[in-house]
Amino acid sequence: GAPQSIGGYFDCSNNQLTNLEGAPQSVGGYFNCFRNQLTSLEHAPQSVGGNFNCFRNQLTSLKGAPQSIGGYFDCSNNQLTNLEGAPQSVGGYFNCFRNQLTSLEHAPQSVGGNFYCSKNQLTSLKGALQSVRRSFKTGIKKIKEKVINKFNILKERVNEEKN
Repeated sequence: GAPQSIGGYFDCSNNQLTNLEGAPQSVGGYFNCFRNQLTSLEHAPQSVGGNFNCFRNQLTSLKGAPQSIGGYFDCSNNQLTNLEGAPQSVGGYFNCFRNQLTSLEHAPQSVGGNFYCSKNQLTSLKGALQSVRRSFKTGIKKIKEKVINKFNILKERVNEEKN
């Protein structure tokens, strides 16, 4: 198998893999396993600092996916009927486009970027609302902090010019 830990990228895409047995458990950069014949993410790395690409497989489950992804998570173009096992925290966008999802329950709790879920069979957006709300709140908090920091810097400059 591959080394247990990879500091950079691990790319096993465009093969005929049916499982991820032997994959590293920790990847500092991105992890690519797209365009294979995977049906699950069992044995996937549990720590991925960058992006996780598992699109264009035959995934019916996300069980085994890392619970936290530093970059984006792309599981588009698979055969997913639910998001059980999806990462709970995604630093970038979350893409579950073109699957067979009927709901967004078990969607990530936090998504730093956009949430793509078109071309599914959704009858409810329940589950995604929590993701969007949390990401929105986090975004507002960061903007507020930046504004306060800039204000404090300007205030310090004005005070320095007075003295």
